[in-house]
Amino acid sequence: MKLDERSGEVTHRPTLKKNKLTRRHKVVNERVEKTKKIDSRFDTRRSPIKWKTFHPRNIGVVYLYALIMVGFTLWVPDTWLTWLTHRSVLNQNAILVIVALGLLVPLSAGVFDLSIGGTVSAAAVVVGWGIVEQGWSMWVAMPAAVLLGFLVGNLNGFLVVYIKIDSFIATLGMSSVLTAFAVWRSNNRSIIGFPDAFKSLSSQLAFGLNKTVFYGLIVAFVLWFVLEHTALGRYLFATGGAREAARLAGVQTDRYVWGSLVASAVTASVAGVLLASQFGSTTAQSGSPYLLPAFAAAFLGSTQFKSRFNVWGTVLAVFVLQSGVKGLQLAGVGSTWIEALFFGVALIVAVGFSSFRKRVHGGKRRWWRREESGPEYFLGKLLGWGSPKTEQSKANAEDWWFDPADAEGHHIKPD
Repeated sequence: MKLDERSGEVTHRPTLKKNKLTRRHKVVNERVEKTKKIDSRFDTRRSPIKWKTFHPRNIGVVYLYALIMVGFTLWVPDTWLTWLTHRSVLNQNAILVIVALGLLVPLSAGVFDLSIGGTVSAAAVVVGWGIVEQGWSMWVAMPAAVLLGFLVGNLNGFLVVYIKIDSFIATLGMSSVLTAFAVWRSNNRSIIGFPDAFKSLSSQLAFGLNKTVFYGLIVAFVLWFVLEHTALGRYLFATGGAREAARLAGVQTDRYVWGSLVASAVTASVAGVLLASQFGSTTAQSGSPYLLPAFAAAFLGSTQFKSRFNVWGTVLAVFVLQSGVKGLQLAGVGSTWIEALFFGVALIVAVGFSSFRKRVHGGKRRWWRREESGPEYFLGKLLGWGSPKTEQSKANAEDWWFDPADAEGHHIKPD
């Protein structure tokens, strides 16, 4: 290296020949390679399988559906193996898919929206009251119902972001307010007498499937693209994953929380309009049955594919869970209560499995952090999520120096 005597600037830098390293670089590379070998010996990843994409932990719902197919094929083959059965599952639950996808947005941002059931009911009552009782055009009543959802979402956002009320409490109270509004507006009775033009919004389109099925697919594709392929989706997941860290990184987390609640409410209001169109009538409690199944589908879907809330896991969870309910109903097992039981158990199992998986499978995967006692250890061992510390690993540990406080990895024991 040469320096200019007057300015002191570097005028010439020595260059290394191609593929030629200094002794210092060689030593560093040797240490890196040696460290990689050390880490590979103590690699504690819970699922070291080549085709991990097909592991039951990632696509367990697919295997559950295969089990449902085989079970009901043997149990009720005459009614289960028909297109009519599976078509009815799709037609009857397309609105549930839309509600669950709307709920997915605030959950991804780390907040709850328990007002979706009340929003669905209120939107359905508003569109019914406007068309049937006030004589509005459907093109006026439908935007009015969606506007109601927009106002509800903004009010939820105001309570959560500015008033600092916990989203669970704020949206639960809002759900009660919306139910009271729906009862008052409908006089606590069914609203019937929708015109055929309004009912045609959800009529059959192709292959015996209603238009609501295709509406649900459109919502799914749009939401999938936004969440997975745009900066908006990345910021939304960052807000839900670590809000304070995202805020310090420059993400306007309050804006994303507010927007997620608005998106959920607007989607629920659209679902309420389609609900009134599909059934040709509405009541003040028509949206309440969608709350539990939507949460069950969202949380069960979060355990699939990406280990976080995702669109296709939610859609698949709705179809699989409702297929199980349909099969039990065809078999004559408690047609009036089986759905509530099925979704309640699914929600508990999904949330419990997600929490359990974080304890067994997540965290710093180092041998000193692994618990070798308790039910989670033995169940993890039974399911093949990892192997216990063996005598060989203990013998290897004697030759190496480990620092439990070191978050970067293993280091060579100093001489």
